[in-house]
Amino acid sequence: MRKIRVHIFFLAFLILGHLIWADHVFATAATPPAGYPLGISTKTNLTAGGTLYFNTDQLQDKQIVGQFLARNITSTGSSGLAKSAFENYQSAQNNWALDQLDPSVVSEKISGEDMIRWYANDSSFRYTNKEQLHYYIENAPTENELMEALNYYPDLKQNFSERLYQDPVQSFPSFANNNISNFSQITENIQSISDYYAGLTDSNQKIIFNSAVQTAEINTEQKVVNPNDWGGQSAIQINVALKKGAANQAVIIVDVDGQIDHFERAQDISINYTNYDPETMPTPYLILNYKHFPTFNFSGSTFFHAAAYPSLPGDEEYKFEGNQGVFFEGKYADKEIPLVKSDSHTIPSELKERTYKVATHLVHNFNDEEQEIQFRSNASLFIGTVFAPKASVFLDDTQGKVLGSVISGHDIHTNMSISAEESDATFDYNDFPELGDIVGGEELEAPIKTGSRFDYIGSEKKLLYRISQKLPVYSQQKPIHSVEITDQLAPELAVSAQDIVIKDELGTEVTDQFTITKSETNELRISANAESLEDSGFYGKTYTIDLVGSVQVAQEILVDATIDNLLIPNTAAVALNEEEKTSNEALLEADFIEGKPVTVKYVNEDGQEIAPQKNITGRIGMNYQTKAETISGYTLIKQPENAEGTISSTDQTVIYCYQGHLAFSSVPEQLSFGTHELSVENKEYAVESMDQDIVVKDTRTLGSNWQLRATLNKPLTGEHTQAVLPDALVYTNGSQTQTLQSNTSTVIHSAVTTTHDDCNVSQGWKTSEQGLKVKVKSGEARADRYSGEIRWELYDVVANE
Repeated sequence: MRKIRVHIFFLAFLILGHLIWADHVFATAATPPAGYPLGISTKTNLTAGGTLYFNTDQLQDKQIVGQFLARNITSTGSSGLAKSAFENYQSAQNNWALDQLDPSVVSEKISGEDMIRWYANDSSFRYTNKEQLHYYIENAPTENELMEALNYYPDLKQNFSERLYQDPVQSFPSFANNNISNFSQITENIQSISDYYAGLTDSNQKIIFNSAVQTAEINTEQKVVNPNDWGGQSAIQINVALKKGAANQAVIIVDVDGQIDHFERAQDISINYTNYDPETMPTPYLILNYKHFPTFNFSGSTFFHAAAYPSLPGDEEYKFEGNQGVFFEGKYADKEIPLVKSDSHTIPSELKERTYKVATHLVHNFNDEEQEIQFRSNASLFIGTVFAPKASVFLDDTQGKVLGSVISGHDIHTNMSISAEESDATFDYNDFPELGDIVGGEELEAPIKTGSRFDYIGSEKKLLYRISQKLPVYSQQKPIHSVEITDQLAPELAVSAQDIVIKDELGTEVTDQFTITKSETNELRISANAESLEDSGFYGKTYTIDLVGSVQVAQEILVDATIDNLLIPNTAAVALNEEEKTSNEALLEADFIEGKPVTVKYVNEDGQEIAPQKNITGRIGMNYQTKAETISGYTLIKQPENAEGTISSTDQTVIYCYQGHLAFSSVPEQLSFGTHELSVENKEYAVESMDQDIVVKDTRTLGSNWQLRATLNKPLTGEHTQAVLPDALVYTNGSQTQTLQSNTSTVIHSAVTTTHDDCNVSQGWKTSEQGLKVKVKSGEARADRYSGEIRWELYDVVANE
């Protein structure tokens, strides 16, 4: 006797008859609506586009609960009043919300007296605390049919009536969201969904997957044998390498082609997920498209394997050699983490959670099978959802289990029980991701553009516009070769490519993933780099582009008091391959505001203002011009750099700096020493009068040194006698007397400038000992009128000169 090692689970079903096939041409099937990856059947345990047959005789001692949808529901038995009944959750451990279950059975009609009694049974349609559940029957049994079925049980008639759900089927979300208004459309919906998934794979592309998957293979080229199977039959081996640490849900769709000899004869299905930790990572979805099988050969001897393998250290990866005939599980048995492992209808308790996860994430799509699909065994365990749009399904196994949904476009015959726990093992639609990154089904979204509103403060850089662009998810079937956003900017906008910032939806700057250029016509182009386009992680994200720059406003607009702001509308466009979309129109608003005044000052070298200041006011951004003023006693020595500029949000001061002069404010034209009698003695005469004082003004830098000097151009000379009084003109400062000479200047006054006020040098000459004097020696003078000429000079000197 051969010892058999059963690794995963026991799959027992048989397709009867012989199928002659041709390549199926798939029409453009409608994409399943969001939240309904299996169409109207998504949230059901059993769906029959035709009739759902329950063998009540064989189910009378068993629990059968769940969500059921069929055009017609009937019975092939006569035990409708069995104690366990139909839809009885009283022994269930799960605690579902009633609105998740109610109505639990939906059909166009029910037929047969036994089925009416099953519906009306006191034990049927009871929740955990005997709360009453409901069913929907579009064409309920007539009064006569109820009377005949319940003739001996009149008390049950009220049960039947009270459990009828009253809302119309069109109000059910599963019907409305799938655009189904009547039961005749159920089969069409099942066929369309099946065609959709089947059409994603073909002989050229046997396996496709989303961005959570690194690579995958199916052994189309070589036979793989599981040495633990009976008879050394071939296996269908599917190896999937997830991306290490992938956080998003993996989806793999595989074409299983019955025209391949070792697939047609296979009695083993082996699924291996590498880089997968079932405790921390989401369970992968696997959809198997069975095509071109003349008859499915799976029988009681068929094995079904599924296992996980943890990531290898560093960059090391598992080798996929199925197409070289290598049995993966045998090569890496030491690293295997079993996901499903059963040789009967029982599931080891330690694997129950993993087994259920595999079952709820697995779909067997028998797209072109038209023969009956039969599950006939003493104790079969079926893992995963059966999708059979063209075939009826027979679940003829009183001890078997179905972990998954059974969906037929035609009829379902069943004598299998479904416990409350098993009823929760339907296809897990809650975390099923969109397939855009596989099929390229996502439509390109138009950019969303927003404009900024701000106070115009000149040419300072600001955020002008923000562009938000959602990229479709990665697609194997529809690769993206180019992504370019263009924006024809208004001529008033000055935007540099270096100032543009691009971030992803996490706020991480990713500007380096794009190439940004700007043309001479102010057209901005933002293109995804080649490296970005090759990275699947680049897609499915929303990117935010901040256009930072400045606004240039014409002076004629700024000076026009009737214009309060500048409005600049703008749109952007995105081109993805050959598809283009244009954004909404965004409006940039720059409000004009008053700026701070420009103060014009005129100062000397000491910083003292020497003329009244001026104030220039206006809006921020307006140009201003200033000019120097002519100021007596001063010469402009410095032209300010900001003599011209623009009014801004900060105070500005324009300073014109002047250099002062050393000069006479007044000099006497006539100076008189009076009329005096001749004397035999030496005489000294002070100034009696002068037409003006000797006044000096020094506007130079404080601390400057200067001197007043006098030179005798003509000595005192008699008008008539021409007699000369030599050395008669002197200057005394009280302690020292100096004689004015004709050939040299005499220092009359020395000073250090401490103020720019007038300095009256001759003040007090008439009354004090200081000043200009005439000294006449005895016997020198004659009776006459004497006059002379003095030259007064100012000198800029250094200290101590």
